[in-house]
Amino acid sequence: MEQNSRQRYEAYKAFMRRHHKVVWHVCYDFARDNISRCEDMVQEVWIMLWLKFDTMTCLSEWQQRAWVRKVTHNVLIDLYRKEKPPMEHLTAIPEEAIATDDCDIAENLDDLMAHLTTDERHLMNMRLDGYSAEEIATTLGIEPNAVYQQVNRIMKKMRTIYGKGL
Repeated sequence: MEQNSRQRYEAYKAFMRRHHKVVWHVCYDFARDNISRCEDMVQEVWIMLWLKFDTMTCLSEWQQRAWVRKVTHNVLIDLYRKEKPPMEHLTAIPEEAIATDDCDIAENLDDLMAHLTTDERHLMNMRLDGYSAEEIATTLGIEPNAVYQQVNRIMKKMRTIYGKGL
């Protein structure tokens, strides 16, 4: 029995190494630049992923990534509902994280993203992270065509906001 526990633990550590960026990115977005809150969220997510770890072992790599994102999102929504923090806009992206040539683009994108709902921001972040429509659809539990429609609506909304000079 101890051998199985050890193997499960080693498999989970490898799983964590593969998916830590996804968990951190989603938590950072929810924490809105508050690193200590983000770290607390990450810990809660890893606990939930450990509890559900046996349910995902047969999934492919991209399905695992989508599953991790979905579980992370659900844990954070639960935490958010418990805390009910005041509504606030996204803060600017830290300057050290942006190349100087990209500052104008990053500032405009950050300002535009601040006008989106939480769900719209998550969808756009997944799209910007390079997730395919099928991966996003699997994560959000919707059809790929719905992903395309939502992205188009969000882009139209962002163009309208950008045209108004933010």
